[in-house]
Amino acid sequence: MKFWIKKENDADPDIEWNDAYILTLNRDSKSTIYSGLPNIWYHLGQQRMNSIYEDLFVIGLSVFALDKRISRSLFLDSWTRKIEVSIPVLERDKWDNCKIQWSKILSFLTGDEWKVSFRQATTEYGSHKNKNRKYIDLSGCDCVSLFSGGLDSYCGAIKLLQEGHSPVLVGHNEYPKLRYIQEQFCENFNECFPSQKSVFLGFTAGARAPFKTDEQLCRVENNSRGRSLLFLCAAVSIAGIMGKQVPVYIPENGFIGLNVALTNGRKESCSTRTTHPYFLNSLNELIASVGIQNHISNFFAFNTKREIVNMVSETDAFKRCYKNTISCSHPCVARYNRVGSREYPVNCGFCYPCIIRKSSLQDVESKENEVRKASEFIEAEADKNKSADLFAVLSSIHRYKNFSDKEIERLIRCTGKLDFEEVQAFKRVYKQGMNDLIEYFSDDSKIEAYM
Repeated sequence: MKFWIKKENDADPDIEWNDAYILTLNRDSKSTIYSGLPNIWYHLGQQRMNSIYEDLFVIGLSVFALDKRISRSLFLDSWTRKIEVSIPVLERDKWDNCKIQWSKILSFLTGDEWKVSFRQATTEYGSHKNKNRKYIDLSGCDCVSLFSGGLDSYCGAIKLLQEGHSPVLVGHNEYPKLRYIQEQFCENFNECFPSQKSVFLGFTAGARAPFKTDEQLCRVENNSRGRSLLFLCAAVSIAGIMGKQVPVYIPENGFIGLNVALTNGRKESCSTRTTHPYFLNSLNELIASVGIQNHISNFFAFNTKREIVNMVSETDAFKRCYKNTISCSHPCVARYNRVGSREYPVNCGFCYPCIIRKSSLQDVESKENEVRKASEFIEAEADKNKSADLFAVLSSIHRYKNFSDKEIERLIRCTGKLDFEEVQAFKRVYKQGMNDLIEYFSDDSKIEAYM
């Protein structure tokens, strides 16, 4: 499928693109792609955003919109999409030199076939005519950290504060009440670390059905891997305003970051690649090639979630709010958890991220607090969709018990390009993560039959 990202006053597609679907990108309420991030830039004192950072965010936002609007069910294998897109940028000469790299890393990130091209933009997305009178004060802050409201990003913020940093916490307001929770967390950090400073910046982003469309393209794709790129591009743009070399952190445990497929049938559909070293290294190289010096890193890359929790579990900041963090892959879908709603996100308890969350908290809270044991959940739930992740985890444990180190190394290499040292480090993380899951399920005698 071919797509033309159109800015305000942009020229119509030429002959080559006259059969393309059109998505508009401007600050007009009728735009099919929209985001509140330019308003944050404005309140940070940018009447005119630096063009290379603006371009980076426009690219990330375009990828996010396409990833959300193109249903995988439209393609032969109901997964691999063929996406060709033309994106308007202000610094075209710089981006033209890395369009092949863009196509490569996007294909790795989303599992699709991408062909990215750029053309000269005539309109600035992040400029304002009048000077701003309301400023967000980031003085004293020295780094940017992605802040989803999940347990890993929460622990990551605490770790940075423990080390004496003052982070700007950047979050995507995907759910109506999520911003409120994230702001509460930030207030908690400022109370627990009064000599430092934490600032939360939450931005919105969304995509409506493209023009020149049909009923098929009015669907929404739930497996949104492109959201992570949008998240990173937003964070880098804010870091760029703070300073050319201000670092960007994306705290996520290595077990999920590597994300070895639980079963052979889930090698593509249920594997995120956001913090895989190959993706992060490739993205760092790409943005450096256009002059962006804000380096992205994951300091939890070689830790399990349980190890991360135990790093900060004795702090007041952790104890006060960790239960309110959201790890769930569908926190507002009522069919998974009837307590949840589109307004208030909750952890369903039995999707893959929720299971990993439970295994990570074994040293922090009693298992007696669990609503139901895994075996009781399996016996009570008739809907296979609800228990699919749980069965896949149990199947993965069964497989792991019979694996040799060489077989584990092979699985790790299958996730993406890694050097020898990375494979060895991830082997330890994978084995420890699996052992944490085994320990978590060990108190449930009825579950043994499933492992």
